[in-house]
Amino acid sequence: MVERLILRWSGVAIFLVLWEAAPRLGWVDAQFAPPFSTVLRAIGELALDGTLAEHLVISFWRAATGLLVAAAIGIPAGFLLGLRLPAWARVLDPYLRVLSQVNPFSLMPVFVLFFGLGETAKIVVIAWVSLWPILFYTITAVRGVDPVLVKSGRSFGITTNDLYLKVILPAALPVIFVGLRIGAGLVFFMIVAVEMLGANAGIGWLVHNSAMNYMIPRIYAGTVFIVVLGYLLNRFLLILERILFAANQEEQAGVVVTQRPGSLPSWRPGWKSAVIAASMIFVFLVAGGIEVYETNVRAASLDGYIGRQEETEKETAGGLQGWFKSCCRPPRSVRKDHMVTSGGGF
Repeated sequence: MVERLILRWSGVAIFLVLWEAAPRLGWVDAQFAPPFSTVLRAIGELALDGTLAEHLVISFWRAATGLLVAAAIGIPAGFLLGLRLPAWARVLDPYLRVLSQVNPFSLMPVFVLFFGLGETAKIVVIAWVSLWPILFYTITAVRGVDPVLVKSGRSFGITTNDLYLKVILPAALPVIFVGLRIGAGLVFFMIVAVEMLGANAGIGWLVHNSAMNYMIPRIYAGTVFIVVLGYLLNRFLLILERILFAANQEEQAGVVVTQRPGSLPSWRPGWKSAVIAASMIFVFLVAGGIEVYETNVRAASLDGYIGRQEETEKETAGGLQGWFKSCCRPPRSVRKDHMVTSGGGF
């Protein structure tokens, strides 16, 4: 176990050592590639002043909202196309595949045209990216449900809604969760790109703003944090998938489910766990939404203040220019119609 961990992380350790040594030994320009210790110092500064936490909350709120919107559309649509309208699913499959390959950045002007420059356009882009793996995996999942389970459920005389919720959904949930995991990975990297295009806060905005202000260590700090968070998110979802669906996968494979020493326990959530998880998600969405709203209000107030200051300066400059013109304007007989008046001058 220890040897495997050492072998697995040795490449990362060598890369970090080279990153630290190369700028200090003069192999690369330290101005454009600062040592890793400098980047860690920048991460520490961002964490201590609270900037990093604020950007993380805002980015996670956008990502979670977009993913929930995609799940709310993709899972019911997958059930509808996979179970109720299989013929329509075959007809629409080529078009859906083409739409899934469309670059979301090429659609960004369209989304801005319909939804404006606020948070809605960002959430729509995120939902668009994560919708397709959720939709396709849901269709595949419901089609792959064992027909014996469906026939057994119908033989007991359960209603259609109970059949979907108590038979088909639990059987299809492991495959649906794979689509959610893939969509979450796409969302996390897409949110960074969306925030670079137009935002007032967030991890992507932090990297873009640092680049515009030539704050090189913060650029690498934001990039390192993005990579680490992406890896941690993927590992968390993999562990959660193993915990939730390990028993189901072993039972489907015909293996007797036993608890192995050192293995993760199998946990099948009930209604209480679902309510607790939904409550936590709701609280996070509300808290994140408040933080995003306050950030946008502060940015709008700052823009308004700057705009008012510019208007005041223009009015003042216009008054001075008008006075200067009235004092220094040449006689009417000397003025010509072709005199240049660019920028309020004469």
